[in-house]
Amino acid sequence: MTQAFYTAIGGMAAGQTKITVVADNIANMNTIGFKASNVNFSDVYYKTSSTGQAPTGQMGGINPKQTGIGVQTASITRDFASGTTLTTGLNTDLCINGSSFFTVASPTVEILYTRDGNFTIDANGNMVTSSGYKLLGTNNSLNTVSSTTPIKIPTYITTITKPSTADQMNNKALNDLNGIKSGGVSSGTFTLTTYDDAGTHTEHQITVNGDMTVEGLVNAINDANAGVTASIVDGKIQIATDDIGQTPRFELTNDENGTNLVTQLGFGKVDENGVMQSEVINYHQTIGEGTPGSEDAQNYTSVSINENGIIEVKYGNNDTLSVMQDPDDPSKMILKYTLNDGTVITGNDLTVNDQLVEPANLQIQMASFVNPQGLTAQGNNTYSSGPNCGMALYGSISSSAFGNVKSGVLEGSNVDLASEFADMVVSQRAIEANSRVFTTTNEILQTLSNLGR
Repeated sequence: MTQAFYTAIGGMAAGQTKITVVADNIANMNTIGFKASNVNFSDVYYKTSSTGQAPTGQMGGINPKQTGIGVQTASITRDFASGTTLTTGLNTDLCINGSSFFTVASPTVEILYTRDGNFTIDANGNMVTSSGYKLLGTNNSLNTVSSTTPIKIPTYITTITKPSTADQMNNKALNDLNGIKSGGVSSGTFTLTTYDDAGTHTEHQITVNGDMTVEGLVNAINDANAGVTASIVDGKIQIATDDIGQTPRFELTNDENGTNLVTQLGFGKVDENGVMQSEVINYHQTIGEGTPGSEDAQNYTSVSINENGIIEVKYGNNDTLSVMQDPDDPSKMILKYTLNDGTVITGNDLTVNDQLVEPANLQIQMASFVNPQGLTAQGNNTYSSGPNCGMALYGSISSSAFGNVKSGVLEGSNVDLASEFADMVVSQRAIEANSRVFTTTNEILQTLSNLGR
């Protein structure tokens, strides 16, 4: 009979566990990125009086006789369904559309995971959580090992924009030049027309395409033997008459249905010295660390984050610094500097102080798990990996394996208040019913003890 006492106590303890979980859920109903938990119960053990008997002859079968001895907490599972969305308008507030996690580093450099996208930029340019944990970036689209590189904004920079030298331009394809107008150079021919003193003109057709190098274009003009010489000067292609003593008379024109090279390179008119120049068709950009307060330092004015987790930093001169896919290795990112007129400078045309910024500083790292319910909550809206969460996959959102993010929005709690109130009432009644069993058992034992008087 005393077993009923312990069974009732177990029932009340189970109800109390449920109430505790419900209380935690309700307490965190306004916590950013919070995931509600749910308690599941199972029976404990059965005392078997008889295992039963199979049918034999004229006798039917007999079922087993077992007495249960209570309930136990089988599991406490966390619901990782998306929560409500809260619009804030702040560029550094991020909401994940998908089942992945942001990765952050604790003060002990332990890799932690969070759905809380309430980030800010600290005095050193680091993007941090409300608890000061640094958000991590990556330069890998997919990896099984986490990066430890933080997202870090270069807050002050110095910039030097210069036309490229001949050595920097020679081997670049025409369509890879950063000063080329939108649309690039089309394939076809253009005409170099020269005039003699009598006014007789001679046409020289030159064939080009967008993959031709700058050096190839210069050689093609020079090989036309038109009495002019082409060269690269201060980021431009310059064409000069060979005989300065004569009146300089030549012109370049796009052929009908031919290439648009003359227009795209912005060739002007021949000057009095017999020289024609294109516009600057390639720039080289140097970026260094700036000193706050100095005249040549540009301070960052704003940060924007696209749905692929790529960060773009805007500076006081309206230039921007970001990253883009490496044309030679799409799994990696390279730095990209955009002038305020829209000119994009990247690759070998961009020299950046390694101590200032690297691509991983400007692309957010995400993580996903086979079983996110196996993660261990660590407080401060973070989780650590557990023995049953499975292998973690790390990488950038641009790999399409992690969903995407939305800037200016936060993910709220996914607590369903109506369900929590219902669970609270049911748990309360369960505790009351088990306490009634306890009282009834006590009265029965009291009655039995009185029989001996």
